[in-house]
Amino acid sequence: RLLGEGLRASHRDPADIEARMNCQFGVWSAMGVLQAGVPMGASHGIGHVLGGRLGVAHGQTSCVMLPSVLRFNAPVNEARQRSVSTALGAPDLSAGDAVANLVRALGLPGRLRDVDVRRDQLQGVAMQAMHDRWIHLNPRRIDTPAQVLEILEAAY
Repeated sequence: RLLGEGLRASHRDPADIEARMNCQFGVWSAMGVLQAGVPMGASHGIGHVLGGRLGVAHGQTSCVMLPSVLRFNAPVNEARQRSVSTALGAPDLSAGDAVANLVRALGLPGRLRDVDVRRDQLQGVAMQAMHDRWIHLNPRRIDTPAQVLEILEAAY
């Protein structure tokens, strides 16, 4: 909640110190779960390949991949994802849609094509992503490059 509200407020007014502080507290809170051992999943696994292979900035990989990965994972954890959409002030939306709306509201790239990824590069990204540990710790099991390609196509 702090991060979603803080990002929107600091986007409207970059000089809003309270909004920037809320962003910092929000990130700090989010990082706590990583320290506790909660895995990141396919968004980060695919993001590592997009960054290393295609030079897409890490923050942008999250903007373009997270909504599609949330939608892909919804069949196995939709109830848990509800806390994300609620925290972002959109309890009636899916988490994927709530995150996509936040990305759009911040004026950030929301699709792979927005960060200059070409469709003919998706198969290579899917193949290489299978070697990233986070792919195999995704909430919805990913066993094949075709599943990664499904996510990439949805994000294109």
